[in-house]
Amino acid sequence: MTAAIAQASGSSSPGDKSWSMRTGVLIHHSSARSGRFLILPHPRTSVPTYYLHSDTLSSSSSSSFTGLSELYELSTLKDGKFDRSWMISDLNQVISSGQLEILSRVDARFLVISLIYSALEDGKFRSHEDTFEQIALVLQGRRKEEMVESIPSLKAKLSETGSTDQGEQDGLHLEWSDVVTFGNLALVQKALNEVADVQDLPNGEQAYRLSKAKIFTILDKKHAQLSLKSTFVASPNMLGRMFERRWQSESDPSAYLVAPQQDQQDSDCKEAKELRKSIAAEVIATNLPPKLAEEYFTHLGIAGEN
Repeated sequence: MTAAIAQASGSSSPGDKSWSMRTGVLIHHSSARSGRFLILPHPRTSVPTYYLHSDTLSSSSSSSFTGLSELYELSTLKDGKFDRSWMISDLNQVISSGQLEILSRVDARFLVISLIYSALEDGKFRSHEDTFEQIALVLQGRRKEEMVESIPSLKAKLSETGSTDQGEQDGLHLEWSDVVTFGNLALVQKALNEVADVQDLPNGEQAYRLSKAKIFTILDKKHAQLSLKSTFVASPNMLGRMFERRWQSESDPSAYLVAPQQDQQDSDCKEAKELRKSIAAEVIATNLPPKLAEEYFTHLGIAGEN
């Protein structure tokens, strides 16, 4: 679904709001209509990224919720050299000189894996609450250190005082409070049970520790599905183009990117299968911390992308 992005202009009262078109187009799934945006570190780069947590509407009613929820990543595409225009079919309107924003559904397990793997390296069991509070504290400390290193004058002050109080006064009080909010979501609790070892505590609560075996089992299933020829056939603009660019043989790669006709034998070869496996692994790695991605490539016996 596409929609033009609008913003409210100034008005004397809430009922007098007028709306004007902003230069942007948002593409989103029909279920991503409302919710709360959270700022979380991207699984691969750790760059602060917007994620929309949205409850799923019932198919029988546009106003009742199913109790399920989804997570969507907001990404922005903007051409730095040329202005782009977008046709909004629902509105029968062209948005000129606009940037394209996309809400893409993501698997919450990738974020849970990345947060724990990147922030909690001691491998200890922790309660659900303590897990995400500790992650937020570790990320906050790292971000503060990075900011201090990037500001020479502040670094000089801290070297003199030996305290971070001045840094917080100068606007470096950088909390990752959304990490704790994220940890309290029902879909995150489910994801945590799927990617971590669980230990029962005497007080009736449970403690969690990231499980490499569980992670690789999940990734193996995704990799097997993504490596299928039918998956590449269904994604000609992304996976298909990646396949064509990487194809080393002098033969035409298009034969391995089309579904066989009825009563026609499917054409495939070892080289095509291996290339699909490599591409699938690299796609999965875009949502893993670099070190974990290297471990997964080793697990698959595939050389990582240079």
